[in-house]
Amino acid sequence: MSTFIPGGSYAKTSKGIKSTLFCQSKKRNQTSIPAELDLTTLSQANVENLDGYLVNQPGSAAPKGYVPGGSYAITSTGEVVILSAQCQKKDQSWQYSTLDITHLASGKTLSNIDGVLTVD
Repeated sequence: MSTFIPGGSYAKTSKGIKSTLFCQSKKRNQTSIPAELDLTTLSQANVENLDGYLVNQPGSAAPKGYVPGGSYAITSTGEVVILSAQCQKKDQSWQYSTLDITHLASGKTLSNIDGVLTVD
């Protein structure tokens, strides 16, 4: 699994697990636009801002927990990493759940509590 997806028992009762970086990135003309990058399959990241769009480049920049490293941080603000998944409830139905993992300590694990992603 990706470096940017926390471990935990939730993975057994969740599907479509996805980790996404969201922020506001400056374009060359200095206007800011919403930007995002799917981190789900990345084992390492070196994120750059290319005219407002986030792109993972070869190499590795030191992450801060689940927030990837890279030069994008110089020209971007409001970095947030959101984990999302379809989580199975006790009644066997599925529910979409999200969790902000921006500041989650790397040793913490997650659980699925009746369809809700929860920090252990």
